[in-house]
Amino acid sequence: MAISTFKFPGDGRLIRYQPGRKRIPGSITVKDFAQITELLEEILGSMDKELTALGAQDDEKPKELHIRLNESDKPFPLPIFVTWVESRDVQETRENWNHPHPALHRSGDDAFSEIYAEAVSYAHNQDLQKHFRYRDWAANELLEKRAGEKATDPKAGNTFQTCLAMVIEGRATGTLVVGFRRRPNNQLLERAQQILRQWARDDCSQPRRSELIDLLKNFELGGPHLRDSDWFRLLP
Repeated sequence: MAISTFKFPGDGRLIRYQPGRKRIPGSITVKDFAQITELLEEILGSMDKELTALGAQDDEKPKELHIRLNESDKPFPLPIFVTWVESRDVQETRENWNHPHPALHRSGDDAFSEIYAEAVSYAHNQDLQKHFRYRDWAANELLEKRAGEKATDPKAGNTFQTCLAMVIEGRATGTLVVGFRRRPNNQLLERAQQILRQWARDDCSQPRRSELIDLLKNFELGGPHLRDSDWFRLLP
């Protein structure tokens, strides 16, 4: 599916009432949620395994992975938080503090994310490394957070985050984001980003890492076409 079938109503309003369509977020079922979460657990697990093989210390290993998808019909960045998975030690810390699982209490929220919009803007950049955006909260960048943002990663003890726009059928449709205790060394970070790219972009997915994209193609996905994704150029 993936391709939007949106049509303006007769009166030309951009109204969200569009019956009979499979859209983000309204059509994500409990079964879809569970399947997406299971795939994220696979991604996090494989990333942990590969970075461990490269000699990663505990605070250089991936501690969480989450996905946002653009609201259907919106040709501009409008992120919807879908789900989150976490390492065992992050889970234990969260449970000790009696905080709810982020996948449960954040699913469906539409709090704006600066890094989301930034990743979408760079999705079509000719410099492939610029596709990856990051935040380093150990460098006081936590102050960037808006009042409505949840700061879930820093609360989990993670101070570094790297983010990549998902690209499906030529459209920037969301982001995959991985969090670390601290910024890993360049070799580890580059390997983590390679794994993200293989899962997040259908123009470079390996056959064994296409399951997430294949699942998301069941929905009418939103977000800008790549040729229109660089909204930075619109700034005065």
